[in-house]
Amino acid sequence: MDWVEVEASAGRRIDRAAATRILHLAIEKSPASLALYERLGDALTAEGRFQEAIVAFRRRAAAEPELFKSWRALAQCHVELGDLESALDVCNQGEQQGRSADVARVRGETLEMLGRQGEAIVYLRQAFEANPKDEFALESLLRCLSREPDAAPLLEFCDALPATPFLQSRRLAFRAVALSRLGRVDEARALVDVARHVMVFRFDPPSEHGDAVAFNARLAHWLIANTGSVPTPRPDCVIDYGLTHTRLPLINELRSFVRRSFATYVAQLPVLGLGDLMPLPPAGELFDFVVFLHGNGRNGEHVHPNAYVVGVYYVQVPKDVQLASDMRGCLVLGACEKLTDGHQPAWGVRYLKPEPGMLVLFPAHMFHDVVPTQSAEPRIVIGADVRPAPRHA
Repeated sequence: MDWVEVEASAGRRIDRAAATRILHLAIEKSPASLALYERLGDALTAEGRFQEAIVAFRRRAAAEPELFKSWRALAQCHVELGDLESALDVCNQGEQQGRSADVARVRGETLEMLGRQGEAIVYLRQAFEANPKDEFALESLLRCLSREPDAAPLLEFCDALPATPFLQSRRLAFRAVALSRLGRVDEARALVDVARHVMVFRFDPPSEHGDAVAFNARLAHWLIANTGSVPTPRPDCVIDYGLTHTRLPLINELRSFVRRSFATYVAQLPVLGLGDLMPLPPAGELFDFVVFLHGNGRNGEHVHPNAYVVGVYYVQVPKDVQLASDMRGCLVLGACEKLTDGHQPAWGVRYLKPEPGMLVLFPAHMFHDVVPTQSAEPRIVIGADVRPAPRHA
């Protein structure tokens, strides 16, 4: 497989908090510019300041409803605060302004939370049909279908999805759920096998970087100083996607290790039983990101859209996690019980104890999560998605 380099960043990004400050200053200078309030609502939402975002959004929505475009974002803020009836009211207002496709997804998700599953599926289908690139609508629709008493419609829906890079990981993941729920155990385990489809590698850095302990200590120091400081709605789970665009020598060395490990992994695909299921793309891109978890932080059960193979590299693991005799801080492979409303999958669940310098590779369609560390010290992970990419001419 040829590797395509992700374009480096041209400069430092403006973080969410800075964007909010800039918008506040702009509103002070031009308080009559109601469009600024809508942009402020977006910025506050990105910081998780949902109540303030509602105030900002409603400032424009009340005065210029025909120009207001953020009905879905406003409804989502109410959802985040648990005010589901207000969220539905906002959806109604948005539909009155001709924004039915925009609000269909959040209406569906709200109805799901209210236990109105059948109605939720109708609106989520509408949202996905209106925008087949809406990954959140797709995720919610698949989740709702996986909770229906009969799993046949879920299997039918998954089989109808095209096997594109954008859809493939979710299509295979939820197809496996459908097969598991229908009692087709062998077929389900051919798609997801938490023992067979996972490989673990150990990083041995070049001598100029010292041993793995010294390498990870330097890398953790740089990551803490330069990433993960932007306020987010989930302060105990901070994900910084800007890492992909950096060219730090330490990161480049780690990328080389990930690529070598990936080559070993894909060479074993026929042995792993994945040769036919995961044909090697002609070209690939490596998208990496850093994840800081502490306390009750977790990623939640998920798969990686657009990805082919997922890598998890452990930079820093809290001492109390390393010494713990329980599962805290573990990578959880195969778990989908929360997504599917309690279904115990045919492939079971595997817990991997994290160790600094350990890289775990597995298919992008394998559900995974993290057991909260319950530690004040951050668990620092670099995630690495190998994604199919168009080959340069």
